[in-house]
Amino acid sequence: MISPAAPPSRPRQSLLLTVAATLVGLVLLVWQVRSVGLAPIASGFGAVGSGFLVVLLASGSRFVLRAAAWRALLLEPVRLRLAVAAAMAGDALGNLTPLSIIVGEPAKALYLSRDVSRSRAFSALTAENFFYSVSVAIYVVLGTAAMLVAFPVPGVLQDAGVVALGMMAVVLAAAVWLAWQRPSVASAILRRMPVARLRALSDRVRGFEDAAYGAARRDGGRLAIVLASETAFHVLSFLEVWYVLWLLTGESLALQAFVLDTFSRIVNVVFKVIPLRLGVDESVSSTVAQAIALTSAVGLTLALVRKGRMLAWSAVGVVLVARRGLTSPADPRSPSTS
Repeated sequence: MISPAAPPSRPRQSLLLTVAATLVGLVLLVWQVRSVGLAPIASGFGAVGSGFLVVLLASGSRFVLRAAAWRALLLEPVRLRLAVAAAMAGDALGNLTPLSIIVGEPAKALYLSRDVSRSRAFSALTAENFFYSVSVAIYVVLGTAAMLVAFPVPGVLQDAGVVALGMMAVVLAAAVWLAWQRPSVASAILRRMPVARLRALSDRVRGFEDAAYGAARRDGGRLAIVLASETAFHVLSFLEVWYVLWLLTGESLALQAFVLDTFSRIVNVVFKVIPLRLGVDESVSSTVAQAIALTSAVGLTLALVRKGRMLAWSAVGVVLVARRGLTSPADPRSPSTS
């Protein structure tokens, strides 16, 4: 039996973790800004100027692409606008808390619970995350290899690159195993959740997983949409970095953009516990920029511009959550009511 004091403890622990992680990030950020100086950063933001709207458009389009991939795996019609809103809402909650995907991914499914059953939405989301993770692993392998071959990077960064290659090799190997065995990953995750309502969904999710595997084998068109969407997602991300570098330097620096975008993905994977990857993104971007024939000011400004668009879309996501909420009175499309 749970004692009366138990329920408040988790929110307090979560709050303490958020505060501690945010403070660490702030210290890193302040240290990085002081080492570079405010003048070069201000000059960089001036060079970007109205180009920030292009950055917002590119990043917003990536939400549409991943929502399209998720929607293709739902196996029933859902308005793209709602899927995009759900993706933004979950992304905002994931970015602003140290719990990241533990909060953000279920929130996406809950956001759609008035239009599609939570179990179906969560299963499709798990499948989409599988394809996205594979695409990220391939992107990181290519970008890290490009850095190690094209630039005489220092030993520490070489070691980090080798570790990244090893991590992504493990991810790809796991992906091959999952594709071969087709285990019920989403339902297995739900069975281990500390929330009873989520555990109760596991049997329904298992049924939808079996249906999704069968549909994926039969319907190559859905998989084509997913693969095209994930590929376009990474292309847009690369173009966003390339564009900002062009605004900052006046040069077309495709290889440097590829490497910097790659390390941004690595930071997203490794440092999810820090809200918004505050301070870590900026420090890594500055360090990598120096190693690939750019200045630390360019790397830091690039990271701050991308952090600005992340904050802008997170604000939109928070508003969406506040307006729609993440619960519904019933789950009318679940198998038990059909």
